[in-house]
Amino acid sequence: MVSIDAGERAKLERRRQILAAAKSVFADSGYHGASIHAIIERAQIARGTFYLYFESKAAVFDSILDQAMKDLRGRLHRIETDDPNAPAPQVALRDQVVSVFEYIVGDRPLAMLLLSAGHTPDAEAAERLDQFFADVRDLLGRALMTGMEIGLVRSCDSKLVAAGMLGLIRGVIEQVITDPDPPKVDTVVAEMLMVALRGVLK
Repeated sequence: MVSIDAGERAKLERRRQILAAAKSVFADSGYHGASIHAIIERAQIARGTFYLYFESKAAVFDSILDQAMKDLRGRLHRIETDDPNAPAPQVALRDQVVSVFEYIVGDRPLAMLLLSAGHTPDAEAAERLDQFFADVRDLLGRALMTGMEIGLVRSCDSKLVAAGMLGLIRGVIEQVITDPDPPKVDTVVAEMLMVALRGVLK
């Protein structure tokens, strides 16, 4: 394991601080309405410090989406069917969905930023968000293909079903983060799996 010295840890922490501030600003103002000035004020840093880490508003926006995709991928893994000690495939699937859902709704600024897709007048940001969701659709499609391979999912058009599932997920996330009294994650995931997968599970 590679050790990180105090200076490097401080740099990583400052970068996280800027990203967290930027997420909040983008969530509050949208990409178009956000400014570097608002980000540095929220992060309580000097303008020069911002530019040590990011060259532009677009660069910090890209970094937020890159980190989100990395975090999502880290919560997904191939379901084991050969290991007798592994949980049942349905249980493993549910656990992964819970992990992903908790990650997104647990970071409301990120959820708000992602839900802004299709509403931002800035073409560059819209294109970047579209690419993010295309990557998510690809992840879902590959997960469905794996499900078919291991016999968990019936034969289906993985691209079409992945697109439908993504629409469902986005709608549910929007409902949960805007609900003043949101249901528990377990309840949400149970309903999502019932609606999303009942038509494809064997």
